[in-house]
Amino acid sequence: MRRLTRVSAVLRTVVLRSFVLGVAVPGAAALGSAVLGAVVFAGLINAAVAAQPVALGGPAGESQSPAAQQTQSMVPGLGRFESIDRAMARYRDLTLEYRWPPIVSTGTLRLGDSDPVVADIRNRLMLLGDQQTGTAPAEPWRFDEALQAALVRFQRRHGLEADGLWGRRSRAALEVSPGLRYRQLQLNRERLDQFEAQRGTKSTYVVVNIPAFEMRYFEAGKPVLQMRAIVGKLKARTPLLVSQIDSLELNPDWNVPSGIAYRDIVPDMEQSPDALYSKGLELVVGHGAGMRSLPLSELDFEHLYRGPPPQQRFWQAPGPKNPLGQLKFNFPNPYLVYMHGTPSAGLFNKPVRDFSSGCIRIEYPDQLARRLFGLAGGDQVSRLEREIAKGKNRVLSLPAPVPVYTTYWTAWLDDEGQVQFRDDLYGHDADTEKEVSVTQQARVAGP
Repeated sequence: MRRLTRVSAVLRTVVLRSFVLGVAVPGAAALGSAVLGAVVFAGLINAAVAAQPVALGGPAGESQSPAAQQTQSMVPGLGRFESIDRAMARYRDLTLEYRWPPIVSTGTLRLGDSDPVVADIRNRLMLLGDQQTGTAPAEPWRFDEALQAALVRFQRRHGLEADGLWGRRSRAALEVSPGLRYRQLQLNRERLDQFEAQRGTKSTYVVVNIPAFEMRYFEAGKPVLQMRAIVGKLKARTPLLVSQIDSLELNPDWNVPSGIAYRDIVPDMEQSPDALYSKGLELVVGHGAGMRSLPLSELDFEHLYRGPPPQQRFWQAPGPKNPLGQLKFNFPNPYLVYMHGTPSAGLFNKPVRDFSSGCIRIEYPDQLARRLFGLAGGDQVSRLEREIAKGKNRVLSLPAPVPVYTTYWTAWLDDEGQVQFRDDLYGHDADTEKEVSVTQQARVAGP
């Protein structure tokens, strides 16, 4: 069975090479109409496109086949679009004109490798605008430099590690059908419209896109600051909210929430009595000037975040190992989440960054702080830096509150007009699809 699958993959690749790229393949005509039909309908292209070869490298002004004209009109220059509606039209056309079956499974492929599936990969990247169309490669099964560059481009557009290697995650992303991408764009266009209506005339604001693991700051309606972010894990999701950043806490201490304490800290303490201290935490009681540290011998689970005050809790002093970093951005919300820095800078290099317990960690909190305090001019920035250097915990009110939005966009156009896709991290897309399906079924059923 595996041998037959491999043979069918080779046959499909031969046909794709012959009919999509317009390259003469010795022996391709001898495949026979029955085999040809089976390969075409099981592969990427449809019968209409397969009927005539596509000449991609002819001289300017030379007449081309309808299939060639169709392919060229469908492939935008380097995958850029003027609007999300144009991107939707592109994926709708792909849905109507092409099949999009699974790609034959292989091991990891890299620059210089040769495999029949490489031709499939190249053709799909051409259709999506990541691979430049033009002269057909001399060795269509070879993983060449042009394909590597196209794959890196595709990986970046899909939030994958841009390593130029063909592997499991790249294969899964490239197998997503244009129809599903179309619906993803449609759903997120509606979300964007809702956001714009909610934002109204506000032109200075902070927006965090959760599936993109990204924070952006806008002034006068234009993005002036962009950085990577870390958001909540699946069991501790970052909520969707609208609020205003009203203050900045310098050198924050950390009052560990009860959920984190019982989920992440208490189990470790049961394994090792030194776990609390190894994490840089203390057992304390009381707040403010009345707070005092307790020895572990006085730990009482009946009063740890429970019972009447004063309750015991875990606390961490300001310092270089504090998980909140040096800056904490406060905005009122019922979820008790906030935005802050982190000493774990290496986590920002991960392509998927859902490591927090609901709060948002940002890569360069000092840059955002300077921007926020720069709104008032004067010496706010230098004052801020001096206060941070003192190492003391202090709260500064912003000169003017700045709106903050946490959003959930899994598809959008970036500043260069490239369409970006991200995984449905929390399943909100899937939930919306189910709601739409239920609503449609109810309409069909009637009263």
